Amino acid sequence: MIDVREQLSHDGAAVVMLCSRLGLSDPIEPGGSPLTLKEWNALEHKIEDAGLGSPVSLLGMSAIDLSQRLAVPEADAERFAQLLDRGGAIALELEQLTASGIWCLTRVDSGYPPRIKNSLKHQAPPVLFGAGDSSILERPAIGIVGSRNIDDEGANFARRLAEKCARASAAVVSGGARGTDRIAMQGALDAGGYSVGIVADSLAKTIRQSDVRNVIADQRLVLLTPYRPDNAFSIGGAMGRNKIIYGSSDYSVIVSSEFEKGGTWAGAVEALTAGWCPLFVRATEASGRGNQELINKGAHALSEPNLADVDDMIGWMKENSASTPRQEMLAFS
Repeated sequence: MIDVREQLSHDGAAVVMLCSRLGLSDPIEPGGSPLTLKEWNALEHKIEDAGLGSPVSLLGMSAIDLSQRLAVPEADAERFAQLLDRGGAIALELEQLTASGIWCLTRVDSGYPPRIKNSLKHQAPPVLFGAGDSSILERPAIGIVGSRNIDDEGANFARRLAEKCARASAAVVSGGARGTDRIAMQGALDAGGYSVGIVADSLAKTIRQSDVRNVIADQRLVLLTPYRPDNAFSIGGAMGRNKIIYGSSDYSVIVSSEFEKGGTWAGAVEALTAGWCPLFVRATEASGRGNQELINKGAHALSEPNLADVDDMIGWMKENSASTPRQEMLAFS
């Protein structure tokens, strides 16, 4: 088991200061909000263009120095300096998180999940928090997602697919939400397999649940979130974690989706457009218009006979999917 907690580098610590809400009180002081993904991507390139080497080089610089070296407005430099001047508060909070079983990694750290970085590229979250055995993230993985209100046929399909993943030693990736997500993740675990949960609400609260703790201790479940570990659930957070489900997966399967409605549809369309991973959709008479329209948009069909006859699901999906488009490279890759 890899101890990810020891892999947060000095560069990673600088990224946490700049991009996370750790060590910040609510409400956040004016000008002190952490960088958004778009802002961090821009700063990455400025650090590189300025010949500063890496994020840790910013530590100790004054706002004036930051403004001059990075060629940014003084207001931006003041914000960077303010964010970088909270190392003590962040160190204390990270220590408390570590004691509770939560680790932290950034996009510049060697332990950051390579599949997420390679698939999402500049859309990969700058900071990830997690709990559990990170080596599970190195396994072949199939994402299984769908509606919260799923019918019996869809639930049975998700469960059987998860069981096939378990038998093939492939991890099931999902969002942990009621319905399809939990059915798929639990199906893999019940079959002795592995699950990866991308959570949108409080990671700290989730790992205090006894059933979750037990499976994490058994080294068969890892949880990830791009949000502060005590983050409250929000619709925006749930939508934002969709890309990490696809980015964590070699292939993904939509079990059920409403047409042009809901997070499953939006996430699937975004994944198809971005090419994060090959996308398959349950194709049965009862699977509904949403599933069919996703196939019309370029997703691949996964039928009941396919599910029944195929043992090596990863191999079958590789043979039955096309290559995905290349994306912009990262500055610090």
